[in-house]
Amino acid sequence: MKLATVAATSVLLSVMIAASAMASPDVYVLNFRHAEDVKSQRLDQELPTALQIAQVNAEEVIIDTTTSAKWEKAAHDAFNRDIVPVFNKWVGLPGFAAVVDANSKTIIGCLDATQSASELASDIRSMASAASGQPRMTNASTAIAGSPCPATYNQPPVQ
Repeated sequence: MKLATVAATSVLLSVMIAASAMASPDVYVLNFRHAEDVKSQRLDQELPTALQIAQVNAEEVIIDTTTSAKWEKAAHDAFNRDIVPVFNKWVGLPGFAAVVDANSKTIIGCLDATQSASELASDIRSMASAASGQPRMTNASTAIAGSPCPATYNQPPVQ
């Protein structure tokens, strides 16, 4: 009986360790949004589909500045993931997404609301493979995946 209990506990512990290892994403996709922003609305429609198509280990983090309460929640979400510097860099600028390496917390690139879901998925896949250390095919005449990241912007919430 003791041997069966030890074996069952060992299996359960192994499953829990494996699950926690898989739970950690390779990249965070920070969706900077505001409910009244047209670009945000478009990105909100395309990004979930893009993440499904990309089939990578990514987690969307919504940085919503529509209300002070959503702003505060976004700040807590950024803090919990240790990505406050990225939050601080663009908080208040809606309509794009920043892709951040979950381990190093560095910005890999940005995504634009003008991209289709398949274009976003391709860029996310490329950025996630870079974050996970996998080799990726590049062409010297092609720019880095994604669109240029916007200039630093940080505005307090409107009361």
